[in-house]
Order: sequence, then structure tokens, then C-alpha cells
Amino acid sequence: MDTGQTSLWKINEELQAPPHIHENDFQITVPVHGSCHIFIDNKTHQLSVGEGLVVYPKENHELLISPESSVIVIQVNHSRLAQFIGNTTLDLYKKQRIEPEEIKKHFRRWASVLLHHDAEPLATQETEHLVLSFLVRMFTDRRPMANTANLLSLSDRNIASVLEFMHEHYKEKLNLDTLSSIALQSRYHFIRSFKSIVGITPYQYLLRLRIEEAKVKLRGTNMSITDISFELGFSSMSQFYRAFIKVTGTSPERYRGTPRGGSNP
Repeated sequence: MDTGQTSLWKINEELQAPPHIHENDFQITVPVHGSCHIFIDNKTHQLSVGEGLVVYPKENHELLISPESSVIVIQVNHSRLAQFIGNTTLDLYKKQRIEPEEIKKHFRRWASVLLHHDAEPLATQETEHLVLSFLVRMFTDRRPMANTANLLSLSDRNIASVLEFMHEHYKEKLNLDTLSSIALQSRYHFIRSFKSIVGITPYQYLLRLRIEEAKVKLRGTNMSITDISFELGFSSMSQFYRAFIKVTGTSPERYRGTPRGGSNP
């Protein structure tokens, strides 16, 4: 589906796109079932359900979609998006979490208009406006976690490296020695500088990363709560429950059973 400035695809099969660049377009990729890999300048990004990634114009990248997966890809012209925002300097979050059911619902609505070749110009233009509004809300205005994934805007490049590492390894058992060594600081100074820049401690940040992923899996998959807990690196169910309730204010069961738009986060 293509408006001339914005293109949308939903790919429901295994795919390996060779390395390529988009001269003037952003590409946003979101798995809604299964997973995919994006290779950008020799760096691998593994995306699971509900993880959206932005590829900037002129970034050399390769897309690999796993079998039995479903991935939504949105391509939007840089100038068109800048015009829409009213700012020629675009600073999109590189990575963001998106409710898979939400983007699937929006995609169906967009497709219902754009798939009709006889759609009137006003309908196409309004639909493009909805797509751009969604992207702006997801990748510029939305901040579910302190400084989430906006690594390039941080003043302290060492802490930025730590955050990047945490985003890649948050399911693993991390320790202060590893993180402080990445920051090139002592453990004591690392904790102080991290909290000063990010607003919370490294462990609190790690828990938020895990809980955000747990929220996506609770509503976007049929995985059991036990499996979600251990896949995300929690050492026990009780630890997972304590962290989830502390961050969201509700239990995993209630969160899974609450319709989106309800009172729970």
C-alpha cells in the first residue's frame, strides 16, 4: 500500500531482504507475531513481538523475517514527516515498545482505505495523516521509561553505552562490575552518574525494561506467566510479581485480563 510518501506492508512469510539503503525514507519495523532480525551497519537487532525499530535514511540494513512470523513495515519519506511535525530536525527514538494488537488494529483501518484503488484523494490524505500521527506518537512523544532507547541524545556517552548494552541484554543476569566497566567508572561513581542522568538506578531501569516486555507478552502472546517470568530473567515468580505490581500497580493476571483502554497501565 502506497500513498506516494508513505508505504505500508504486512509480511506473513519468511523473508531475507539483501542489504540496501533508503535514500530519503525512514523504515519502521514491528513484529506482531514471531520475530525478525535487522542488521544495521554490521550490528544485529533482534525484534520480538511488540518491539519497533527505526532505520534512518541512508543506513545500510538487511531484514530477516523468521518462519511463521508476521511483521508490519512502514516506510515514510523524511521530508514528509518533517513537514508533518513542523521541524526539519527529526530525532526519532531508535527503538520503542508498541502494543501488537494496537498496531494491528490501526493497520487494518489504514489498509481498508489504501487497498481501494478508487479511494478519493481526501480519504488517502486523511489516512496518511493517521499513519504519521501514530508514528509521531510512538517514536517522538512517547516515553514509557526514562530515556528509553534515545541513546544518541544523552550527554554522557559512557552511560549511553551502558543503556545500549542493557537494552540488548536485559533478559540476562547483569552485574555492577560489567556495567561500571562499560561506563569506564568505579561502581560507586557509576551508580551516582547513572541515576543523575537517567533518573533511576541501574537495577530499577533493568526491572522497567523487563516489565515493559512482560506487558507486551501478557497481552500479545499466550505464554504462561511462569514462562514469561523466567524468560525475562527473573529468578523467581515472587520476584516477578513484586516487580510487576510495583511498576504497574496491578498483578500480571489482572493486567492480562484488562482490556486496553481500561484503568490499568
